[in-house]
Amino acid sequence: MNAYMKRKLGELDLADLARAIEQQELDLKSAELTFDDRLNRILDALIQDRECRHIKRLIRNAYLKYPTADINTLDYESRDLNPEVIRSLAKMGIVESATNILITGPAGAGKTYLACALGAAACKLGFRTYYVRMPDIIRNFETLRENLRELKKYQKRIGNYSVLIIDEWLCEKVSDKNTKWIYELMEQRNGNSPTIFVGQYPKDTWYERLGGGTMAESILDRIVHNAYPITTNDTNLRQVYDSRRYQALIETL
Repeated sequence: MNAYMKRKLGELDLADLARAIEQQELDLKSAELTFDDRLNRILDALIQDRECRHIKRLIRNAYLKYPTADINTLDYESRDLNPEVIRSLAKMGIVESATNILITGPAGAGKTYLACALGAAACKLGFRTYYVRMPDIIRNFETLRENLRELKKYQKRIGNYSVLIIDEWLCEKVSDKNTKWIYELMEQRNGNSPTIFVGQYPKDTWYERLGGGTMAESILDRIVHNAYPITTNDTNLRQVYDSRRYQALIETL
């Protein structure tokens, strides 16, 4: 492709097409193809490239703690998880059914990594995903408390994601003044979009950690009845992997 054609494609905002044509010209075998075949290959390359960039953008905007987490590289045996179940969940049928996922277990059990692997899988299927820690949600509620309009905008913004991951769920007991906004967030998502809850405390303690009473009941009513529970075992994967890295380092000395 000559410089004139490249410049014209640039003016038409077709720089991607210009790159695809240049890439094809590097392949000597493409000269043997018909015009239609060459065009089809260029269009396929353009579509694939744009899909890849779209996925990368979704993952970047999801703010996953572990953006490279992948269900295909999970240590299922150490986590005592059924790989078929996780792979089935990663197909994101939960989005259509608005089924929540409850990931609970002790510290260091790999809960956050598992949630991020599911979040990355959602991004790869084109779903807008967002990862946030419960303390950050509460902090934003507190910061915006005096500005009701901005507080509602924040609650609606995080509530609109196709998949929402809330890490460190109920790591601290929730005050009465914040349970109302948690209720509003859960009400917005209930029946519309799934939420992945990640925390150390088992489900039967959530009522008390939400402060008890009718508000806690209302929040749980919108979470647990349509939820798939995943309980990790007691293996501290952080300790296991740190030990492996330390051993590998010793062996190189």
